[in-house]
Amino acid sequence: MRRLLGLLLFSPVLLWAEAPVSLDEVLCATCHFDQGEEFAQSIHYQQGQLLCNDCHGGLPFEADPEKAKAPGTGFIGKPKREDIAALCGKCHVAPTRFFAQGPHAAWQHQANPTCISCHTNHRVEDATLALMDSTCTQCHQAGTPALTRGTTIRQHLEQAGEAHRQLKAQSDSLQILEGSLRQAVPYLEAGASALRETHPMTHAWDLGMIEGKLGEARGEEDQVEQLIADFYAGRRHRVWAVAGIWVIVVANLFLLWVKRRQVK
Repeated sequence: MRRLLGLLLFSPVLLWAEAPVSLDEVLCATCHFDQGEEFAQSIHYQQGQLLCNDCHGGLPFEADPEKAKAPGTGFIGKPKREDIAALCGKCHVAPTRFFAQGPHAAWQHQANPTCISCHTNHRVEDATLALMDSTCTQCHQAGTPALTRGTTIRQHLEQAGEAHRQLKAQSDSLQILEGSLRQAVPYLEAGASALRETHPMTHAWDLGMIEGKLGEARGEEDQVEQLIADFYAGRRHRVWAVAGIWVIVVANLFLLWVKRRQVK
């Protein structure tokens, strides 16, 4: 049986939902079958985040269409183009704020995209960097400044993310050997937080802004690298110290052996 998300509008339960309800319980999908099929495959459905009324208003569990769309239910039907950014912004505050600062913000011009131009309306995909491959090229040709900028932004974010993952893995493994390296955890968390903040910034398409935030993340990671460097330097010092002690022990044993032979 095809399924559709079934959570109440912005309630605390939303954060703790284990699974969406059956499509059979969502009466909107009785008529809007195709939209229900698409929405059932969306990230909003998979993560249990939205229901039809979150965007369209109305009563999704009311069998009578007249009552489901009655005044007082908040029913708006299909949102207008000029309302889409504000509607999505009810949940996606940061992306909407940066979208308003970018070149796509003039939604009054039909050539400019709205949120659903890239993310679609019902079958919304996870907003990963890979999504840029299939969306930016819909409007921008290869070699154009706009597409080049998008490619550069994606590369910078991917490289920064991979560098952070590798550094965290190295730090986590060394903490098993040296407990004092746990002081690297706050720096790693701060770096990860800065990296997360860069992703909504992609909606502004401001490379300088993104590089500035990546610089903040890098500053936190530099602290971790310094702690790791200090650990290895300290370990080298310990190795040389132990080696020196063994040299002294062996030398003393040799002198003792020589004296014993002289006594005999």
